[in-house]
Amino acid sequence: MMPPPPNNWTVPPPPGEERPIRGKKVFAGIGLAALGQVAAIGLGVLATFLFAMSENSENALLGIYLEILLQVLLFIACLILGIVWIAQKDRGIGLGLIIGWAVSVLIFPIAGIGVCIAIVNSQGAS
Repeated sequence: MMPPPPNNWTVPPPPGEERPIRGKKVFAGIGLAALGQVAAIGLGVLATFLFAMSENSENALLGIYLEILLQVLLFIACLILGIVWIAQKDRGIGLGLIIGWAVSVLIFPIAGIGVCIAIVNSQGAS
């Protein structure tokens, strides 16, 4: 009796080309994520400042809301781009994007939102 033909689902895929993770690429991804954090914070602080200087300074809180929205969008972008880069392109940059966002979210947004709150408070005191 002949053995049954091999099941295609149990055959392992052929070995692909090894894609190493390079340290320089990881740091480049971390830098890109940190740069995104700086841009998001800069836009939030600028919007808060502009709203605070307008005639209707009660709208200054919109700058804080904008910064929080930009942080959420940056998280989604870093996560999606990081996963795509890890799966299809350069694993180092993808890993760096995810690590960079996670590390920089602990520092940059707290400072940025603190500056925005200081701007709002200074407008309320005058």
